[in-house]
Amino acid sequence: MNSGFLTSNLRKLANRNAIGAATALTMQIAGAALSLLVSLLLAKLIGAAGLGLYFLSVTSTEIFSTISRLGLETSALKFISIANASGEPGTVATVYRKCVGIAALSAALMVLPAWLILTWAPIGASEHAAFASLVPVLLVALIPVTVLSVQTEAFKALGRPGIAVFTQTVLPQSTLLLLSMVLAWQGLATTSNVIASYACAFLLAMLLALLRWKAAVKNVWRKANFSTAVLLRTSLPILIVTSLNLVMAWTDTLVLGILSTPDQVGVYGVALRVSMTSAFVLIAIGSVVTPQFASLHASGRHSELEALARRSSFWATAMASPLILIFLLFPAEILGLFGHQFAVGIWPLRLLALAQFVNVSTGQLTSLLIMTGHEKLMRNNMIFSAILNLAGNLVLVPPLGALGAAISTAISVSMMKIIAWWIVRHKLQINTVGYLKLNSSK
Repeated sequence: MNSGFLTSNLRKLANRNAIGAATALTMQIAGAALSLLVSLLLAKLIGAAGLGLYFLSVTSTEIFSTISRLGLETSALKFISIANASGEPGTVATVYRKCVGIAALSAALMVLPAWLILTWAPIGASEHAAFASLVPVLLVALIPVTVLSVQTEAFKALGRPGIAVFTQTVLPQSTLLLLSMVLAWQGLATTSNVIASYACAFLLAMLLALLRWKAAVKNVWRKANFSTAVLLRTSLPILIVTSLNLVMAWTDTLVLGILSTPDQVGVYGVALRVSMTSAFVLIAIGSVVTPQFASLHASGRHSELEALARRSSFWATAMASPLILIFLLFPAEILGLFGHQFAVGIWPLRLLALAQFVNVSTGQLTSLLIMTGHEKLMRNNMIFSAILNLAGNLVLVPPLGALGAAISTAISVSMMKIIAWWIVRHKLQINTVGYLKLNSSK
């Protein structure tokens, strides 16, 4: 690289995008550290089996939360970012109220069917009775988890990724950590009480996000003409994509919970969460660039869109690679912090870390396709990958446990990102791994 190249890129870093990305990345690092501290503390307090039940509970909440959101988080991100860029504060306020209100109502209506399904399905295998006893407690978290996801995307749309990431990750995880420490101090650290603390943490985060929105948007009750039908027509197809993404993310945990044992869920859950810390760089940068994908595409500024996609991919890879390398070289030392029960997760952690390298190095492909109107192609890609992941887990989990889940997940995640890269390359003429052409639109 020549000095002109370095100077040019340093200049590009020193702008509002870089500041926003740095803020979001700082919050993501803090959130990742807090999440690992929570997992570490719970591993010591309730063991691998108890931690497995906790992971199954969180997974179940995320599944029904995703369905309840109806894809509205992406609609909020898209329409609020466009309205904010166009100087339409009334539309910003109106879209937020509608998205949050519909999501909250949908989550409330989802409580009963979620309770029926979770108490009937054999989640937890031999420990299903213990899991079923947690269901009423974990469903308390359904509304705040659902609403908070919509709120954080709205903050991203306003160009405030730091606030978004803080609200989504740092605040609930720090609250959960504090409450878990109180439970440990009082000798009340049961799985049920931990789930109750999880619900309280997200309820607090949701309420504080509402207050922060009122401070960020003047006259939050300002009205504008914006059709609810337009929101839903946009969000419902995206729901399919986000639901498939959820299938990709949580099939392994659920199949382990049904066909294996809670301690295997605990081992795998720790390996997965450790490996996912490397993806927080991608998430942090995405919180800054995704709203810009929508506005750049809407205004026909393709060369700027291409340059932004390439640079975001490059910097995500550069920042995440050292962490991934640590996971590959020192998995035993990392997992040993959680206790001797988690030592069997060495190869699952390595495989999942390799999958995260593929995920991070290819960039913001899902966001890029959705924000440029190619969500159907991404949907088809995710259908294929989800089926591949499910089939792999069903075949590999019974004989291999957590290792089988890691093999299946690593293959399916890598395939999904490689296919998405090919779609972006051919439909948008953007090569997100063209790191040597950061300043070129070709």
